[in-house]
Amino acid sequence: MNDKRVKRIITHPDNEDTIWRADLARFLSGDTTLTRKSAGEAGIKAVQRLLIFLGYSTSSNGAFAIDGDFGRGTNRAVAQFQVENRLARAINRDTLCYPCKWNTARTLISAIPDARLTSSTLEKMLKKAIARADSAQVMTGNFDDAIFHLNALHKRAYLNCRKILGRYGAMAASVSEALADETGTLVRPEWILSIIRQETAGIIRPRFEQHYLSRLNRQQPNTGLEELRMQSMSMGLGQVMGANYKRVGAQNATELFTAPAIRQVEFVARFLSKKEDVVRKSNPTGDDFHRLARYYNGPKYAAHHYHESLARWFREFRMLM
Repeated sequence: MNDKRVKRIITHPDNEDTIWRADLARFLSGDTTLTRKSAGEAGIKAVQRLLIFLGYSTSSNGAFAIDGDFGRGTNRAVAQFQVENRLARAINRDTLCYPCKWNTARTLISAIPDARLTSSTLEKMLKKAIARADSAQVMTGNFDDAIFHLNALHKRAYLNCRKILGRYGAMAASVSEALADETGTLVRPEWILSIIRQETAGIIRPRFEQHYLSRLNRQQPNTGLEELRMQSMSMGLGQVMGANYKRVGAQNATELFTAPAIRQVEFVARFLSKKEDVVRKSNPTGDDFHRLARYYNGPKYAAHHYHESLARWFREFRMLM
């Protein structure tokens, strides 16, 4: 707990750590089970930050949320960590991969019993966090960058188009040029940046899909649970689904989480390259935005007004550039 990196992981720089340290003292002095009902809000936020740093969703809808609520999503994250690290007794892999569909996953999450955040679990989480920081196996592969995204997620401090251009514009231009040289496929930088603005607003915030995990577990019962969990998340600056890792040239789903920022920009470009007839255009039509929205967001894109937002971001990036 005295490691300087640990403090940055579990505490936002605008917040004091005295409150969660009181929770920790109570925890270590005898209250050895932090459950959904026994921890304070500040203590829960610290645990949620630690879980998110390690790549676990903390909300029942699959989001990576730091809300101070030890709800069913955070309970699931603790249970997943315990099963993956052989720390669980009452919860097993089959329980975590309960049968569900996309529209029933959130209501059926109660099939996962209450997890107990024991001292051995917390110690294992902290050791893993330090080990990953040492080996650069963290979000974007860079500790400081990972903390930037974690802090922004904590405060919901998302980026506008101008800030996205400042942070990722040069990367998008470089990736566009390199991809054209390598494959002859042109993906204009403004398309890459528009997808980043629409999907994440420049702040990496993966989303876990329980129905993916349940299905993949049935299909691949001998694959490690952690790998299947990573395949069940949309990740990176462009929210590429982990199961699509081969499609964008990644070695495995985990690389979508740990790849450097420029590589994550590249993943977006490679995913878009399948629609080169659209993304090579500098003056797209309304139909082009419909086509790309359907490709990236699915058949129900219009209900989310995805094509309208994409057109808006594209125009703004064109103006800024």
